Amino acid sequence: MKKVFFLGDVALDEYYQADYFPKIKEKIIVHTMPAQMGGSMANAACVFRALGNPTYFLTALNSGAITQRLLKGLNDAGINTDYMVFDDSIPDSKCIIILAEEEHTVFIPTLALEKIEIDEKTFHELCSCDYIYSNFCEVGPLRYQDKGAAKLLDTFRKNGVKLWCDLDCAELSEEEERLFSYLDTAFVNEMGERNLSGRFGENWKQVLFEKGVNLIIVTRAEKGCSVYQGGQPEINVPGVKTRVCDVTGAGDTFGSAFLHAYMHSSDLTLCAEFANYTAARAVTGLGARYGAAAPAVLRDFIEEHGGDPGRYQVFLEEETV
Repeated sequence: MKKVFFLGDVALDEYYQADYFPKIKEKIIVHTMPAQMGGSMANAACVFRALGNPTYFLTALNSGAITQRLLKGLNDAGINTDYMVFDDSIPDSKCIIILAEEEHTVFIPTLALEKIEIDEKTFHELCSCDYIYSNFCEVGPLRYQDKGAAKLLDTFRKNGVKLWCDLDCAELSEEEERLFSYLDTAFVNEMGERNLSGRFGENWKQVLFEKGVNLIIVTRAEKGCSVYQGGQPEINVPGVKTRVCDVTGAGDTFGSAFLHAYMHSSDLTLCAEFANYTAARAVTGLGARYGAAAPAVLRDFIEEHGGDPGRYQVFLEEETV
């Protein structure tokens, strides 16, 4: 089986419901909802594990009570957290999510994470894995001895490790921009697409291909997604219509499901269709990890929404980890 490390954020998501989103200086009453386990990379890891894959998670956190709660959530989901880095100078990892006007607004307090100092054992584990799933904000602080992120990613790449990154924010520093040369696959949402277009121009996808990126997937929420590969025709896959409860974590679910599918098939259209179904199911329940569904649950959802589960059978086979 392939070994995949998810490197990045895990957080306690504090949910609040509002009748509408307030203007600047306005004061409104919000209703407290049950907190949920979240964090973009942790959400993606939980989806990946629910699909039957061995899953490893790595980031730096403090050792306090909230961290222990977050780690228990990951462990209960079957995720390996043996390679975590602990630093008590880091604040608690939390997000504030406001649900209003059929959308969600997420406030992410910075952890001011300047470095994730890994040990020799973790370094060798990362060198021997098949994929690292992360984003530039999370891989940027990675350190090992005298190696910074760029040198580490270069070493991983030379060992055959594929780096897949969620570039939804796409607000790149010059240092982060240099990491494109180590990136295999990029996920970009509509806001990220606008930001990248503003930074690199209308031909931003070609710019990324020239920097070394192999595959670009642009997600467009209910409108579906587009898949781009250098020199190949564009692939457009429509979205899946379903009721919406909470869109938090839909992008994380899509990316993780796409990676799962890609590990089983080179048919990019099939991978995108499966990821669309998985993400569509994710928005029908509350919480960023509602997308973590067993293959049998996804099979039922696909059938209920007019799809043929047999078309995705290779992605829905129960695996023993």
